[in-house]
Amino acid sequence: MQHVGKLICSNLGARMDSEPKHWRILADVLYDLGTGLEVLSPLCPHLFLEVAGLGNFAKGMAVVAARATRLPIYSSFAKEGNLSDLFAKGEAISTLFNVLGPGVGIQLASTVCSSMQGKVQSLPLLSDTST
Repeated sequence: MQHVGKLICSNLGARMDSEPKHWRILADVLYDLGTGLEVLSPLCPHLFLEVAGLGNFAKGMAVVAARATRLPIYSSFAKEGNLSDLFAKGEAISTLFNVLGPGVGIQLASTVCSSMQGKVQSLPLLSDTST
């Protein structure tokens, strides 16, 4: 489902250049919605695949929108000649969190998030659009 979401969202790429901040915020909301649906999917076992698939679909769309808006946002912060430096630093930060994230996730899964109640309560705290 994630690949279907990516394909659908890739058709909207030309529209993302005009309002990158709007699309970036939408990408964050879609990703959080998708994550929420995936976390909540075990609560409805008779619709597990549909709910988890919809969450995965939303996350696929979010990934494309976030990546497509990255360069226009970096360009707006760039001074003459430092776009590559900004992009490299942004990718380094992204890589750092992609490496540290699973470790933190494993720790949370074995402690706070070991129950469904813990997962539901921690989702808004860990989500980047909850503030």
